[in-house]
Amino acid sequence: MNESPKSIWRRPWRGPAKWLAWFGLLAGAVFVIVLGIGLITERLTPFSELLVTALVISLAVAVIGILGLLFIKWLCSWRNLRRFLFGVACFATLIALFYAVENWRGKRAWEQHKREWEAKGEKFTVAGVAPAPVPEDQNFALTPLLKPVYDFTRVNGQVVWRDTNGLNRLQNLRADLRPDRESKDRLVVGGVDKGTFADLESWREFYRGNTNYPQPAVPGTAAEDVLVALGRFDSEFRELHEARLSRPYARFPIPYEEEPAWEILLPHLAHIRGLGILTHVRAVARLEAGQSTAALDDLYLGFRLSDSIRDEPLLIDHLVRIAALHVSLQTVREGLVRQAWSDAQLAELGQYLSSLQLLAEYKAAMRGERTLGTSGLDFLRRQGWRSRHLGYIADDDGRGGAAPSLNLMPGGWFYQNMLAISKLHQKHLLASVDEEKHRVFPDASNTFGEEIAAMPIRPYTVFAKLLMPALGKVVRRSARAQVAVDCARVACALERQRLAKGEYPETLEALAPQFFERIPNDVIDGKPLRYRRTADGGYTLYSIGWNQSDDNGEIAWRKDKSDAGVNLDEGDWGWQMPGKPIRHSAEGDFAESRFAL
Repeated sequence: MNESPKSIWRRPWRGPAKWLAWFGLLAGAVFVIVLGIGLITERLTPFSELLVTALVISLAVAVIGILGLLFIKWLCSWRNLRRFLFGVACFATLIALFYAVENWRGKRAWEQHKREWEAKGEKFTVAGVAPAPVPEDQNFALTPLLKPVYDFTRVNGQVVWRDTNGLNRLQNLRADLRPDRESKDRLVVGGVDKGTFADLESWREFYRGNTNYPQPAVPGTAAEDVLVALGRFDSEFRELHEARLSRPYARFPIPYEEEPAWEILLPHLAHIRGLGILTHVRAVARLEAGQSTAALDDLYLGFRLSDSIRDEPLLIDHLVRIAALHVSLQTVREGLVRQAWSDAQLAELGQYLSSLQLLAEYKAAMRGERTLGTSGLDFLRRQGWRSRHLGYIADDDGRGGAAPSLNLMPGGWFYQNMLAISKLHQKHLLASVDEEKHRVFPDASNTFGEEIAAMPIRPYTVFAKLLMPALGKVVRRSARAQVAVDCARVACALERQRLAKGEYPETLEALAPQFFERIPNDVIDGKPLRYRRTADGGYTLYSIGWNQSDDNGEIAWRKDKSDAGVNLDEGDWGWQMPGKPIRHSAEGDFAESRFAL
């Protein structure tokens, strides 16, 4: 009757023992596979790391596999299946309700915000901020030389220009085409911020032997040799000057309606910047050669180039605009330091400079940036689950190069981010400037940076956190540009006073009422611009700058006086003018070319 017990290998597995056995078999199999792959590919060294990795992976896969089998076994019961389906239905209902509520809340909050601010004159549509079209035959931006910039189409996502010859011609229309050599390979111009002036001798060395430009048959003065090199572009300058006089409007055909907004191409900006530098170099060489009338024509062409993008409601356009304008203001300084401008020319320059309202342009650019930014988020919202929002936002070129991903963000969250971005614009970026009072408020701008830094990354603010930090310093750059314009106006009036009286006045009050009804105020504190004469008979004209402290006109430098050395966050924003005009040797070279700070 007594039977011997069955072997463990013949005994059936039941209960926990069975699942434990399957767990061991699955873990062992995965361990062997991972270990084998690691040994073959030599992905992990030393061997101890491979063992640990294989053990962790095998245990994780075994746990997931056994739990999956247990769950399937549990579902095999009709009672359990009904419970599961009921739970799934409840969960799906809650998810649908969550999406519906979030979408309703987000849209309602955004629509209320829009109605409130539209009643105050704000615009939230691309059509509302885009500049009106102008007649093509009166459009400076469509002169034959500039027209190829926007003569392109898209083929399979790639941009293809139709007039490649015209585009190449424009791309080579530059003053700084690099020579095929290592020394003297850069063209360095003076700068308003640094208080420096042009060195014509260094310019001549840049062009000498540079095969991109014609060479003089017989070397002349530095200015003459520079003008020979730039003679390559005489026909292009004739066309641009003719367009400046005959085409009073400027509208580059930017496709503002393109979606998403960050895919809008702006190829004209690089050319505006390059043409501005070319015009400046030509004008300064003409000033040095004693051709002040021709130099003034080139100066006004420089102004026309920067003015051509004045009405474009994009932040990058505004930044390029003020950068190009700074170059032209340097041309004004170069004429002043040479005492080259006549009283009539100075009066004309002062009248033009008084028309430049960069603070108002800043606000228009920020409103356009807000509108295009929120419209871009609305585009992503309308894409639904197909939206590659993080790919679009993260790409430097704005093309959303990330692989397609499933977007589970409720549409209401896009609305809430649009609302957060718009509120930040209204509360800080637009409130930092009062164009009617000609004022900028650094504290309001600094508060914006602090609020963005403290802002947590949450569903309602994630895009604001990603997109807004870069906007904080734009108002500082716009304020600095407006100060430079104001200083240039006063400098023209000071030179007119010098021409009439033989010297600069002791105070700016002496300029009124003959040259000014009212001296421009410092945009930082509302007081008149600071002015003092220097020991050599020149003067320093300045704003107290972003730190709101009067540093007696001293410029703040970073670590050294390098090309990027000026620190606009500290020190004063100045316009320095030496007392002695730049003098020339018998050969026409510079005897003095920089103002020592």
